[in-house]
Amino acid sequence: MAAKRESRICAAEATGGGSPIVGRLMDLPAPWRNRPMLQSARGVLSFGAMRESMLRFAGWLGREAGIGPGCRVALCLPKGLEAAQAIHGILAAGAAYVPLQFQGAPARLAAALASIRPQLLIASSAAAARIAAAAAPGQMETLRLQRIEPEDQGFERLLSASPPADGMAPVASDALAAVYFTSGSSGEPKGVMLSHGNIGADMDWIARFHQMSASDRRISQAGLHYISSLDLFYPLLAGSCLFLPEDREMMFPEKMVELLERDRTTIWSSTISELRLLLERGELGRRDLSCLRRIGFYGEQMPVRLLRSLMEALPRAEFVNMYGTTETSEIAYYPVPRPLPGSLSSLPLGRPTEICTLSLRDADGNEVAPGGIGEICVSGPAVTLGYWDDAGLTEAKRVQGAPGSFRTGDLGIMGDDGQLRLLGRRDQLVKLRGHRLDLGEVEAVLRSHPQVRDAVAFTVTTPTGEQTVDALVLAEAPPGLADELRLLCLRRLPSFARPRRIIGLPEFPFLPSGKIDRRRLQARALE
Repeated sequence: MAAKRESRICAAEATGGGSPIVGRLMDLPAPWRNRPMLQSARGVLSFGAMRESMLRFAGWLGREAGIGPGCRVALCLPKGLEAAQAIHGILAAGAAYVPLQFQGAPARLAAALASIRPQLLIASSAAAARIAAAAAPGQMETLRLQRIEPEDQGFERLLSASPPADGMAPVASDALAAVYFTSGSSGEPKGVMLSHGNIGADMDWIARFHQMSASDRRISQAGLHYISSLDLFYPLLAGSCLFLPEDREMMFPEKMVELLERDRTTIWSSTISELRLLLERGELGRRDLSCLRRIGFYGEQMPVRLLRSLMEALPRAEFVNMYGTTETSEIAYYPVPRPLPGSLSSLPLGRPTEICTLSLRDADGNEVAPGGIGEICVSGPAVTLGYWDDAGLTEAKRVQGAPGSFRTGDLGIMGDDGQLRLLGRRDQLVKLRGHRLDLGEVEAVLRSHPQVRDAVAFTVTTPTGEQTVDALVLAEAPPGLADELRLLCLRRLPSFARPRRIIGLPEFPFLPSGKIDRRRLQARALE
């Protein structure tokens, strides 16, 4: 019965034209055709070559795999030219792509696949084997797998043997284009659904805001599984070139700074944690980065002291505080003034973007009075469709049930100057090293150990200013338990979410309400 239901989804008729995202490749301006679109250490792909490979892969998907509008294709590939071409081809076929973390925890990847039920998985042999080892019995047998080994030119051979599609499959603006998995409080990842219209609205605003032109060069740092990897489509906005660094180039700060200099990067987006590393270990101020005209930073609250040091190291660049979430990536922005005011103690989030209507609301969804504190809520064309296979959570995140709206969970206040300021989180979602994390996911993993009765996780700031996760577990702490828990976290959590310390306690303090007293536990851990 499930298989029949899936086939009906794949066969569903679409309306409208082709994907508004990659559809820009179908009518290329003549000067763009031979211009570099994507570049990596392994080669260069022009706009014309991307158009050809996109249509060839779309043709292969339809003929060989039965993929069309309404289908979902998961990818577990390293970020590179092959993955980028595959994503463009999937969208041209009218299907949705689901990027998985290439080096992610196998159990997490298997859970994402079980949730999304894709019609096709594109993965390297090594990634497929890791997922299969963690998958439920029979899970992989029912999933079609196409192996792609980036190093052996197999993808190029597949494309060359496949006639191109006649054109792009028609899709509606509100049709599913992508699903990005993010942290979930149940310990299971949840999928955020993006429509073609969502991505198109976001891309158009980025192009206008950065005043992008064909002379701009960017570097794509984020892994494919992060929402910020939508920068793969930036070249389509103005005919510019995007560099895709390899994993080993992003592992070492000095290599990343060297790449910024060598590529003559003009626009750059980075998390605050990455900027700190590049400043402290990458010799950011000793390189010729005079081409950098704008740096957008995001993911956490920027310490003013760090910002001052960065502005001294890069005196020609404009810095912009960018605020958004996976569900709405571009909510507000704050262009940092030069010189930075001496009295400034914290940065505002800034003003709403043109694609967001912003309001501050109470727990019932009503707008707070001017000058009041409320949850930051947004609506507009960039707000995503909701959560995959979770209508309840989607409804809970809407503002009074209105489609195209989202409650961020962040608390804010609007100043008299029209600048939005962040005051904290309403729940346990935190930003850690530029990534959004639900601390409940860490707790759920720890609780899965048979000797752990309960667990509490929280963020701490180390003496060096780095934010990490610490955890307390309700257990008798027999010899070897801490090592077993670390191994469990290694297998099931991304690296930034793994606790730095795991402390066992025989009992937890409770509030009069019967809830765990998290503040007392955190104070206990910091003693």
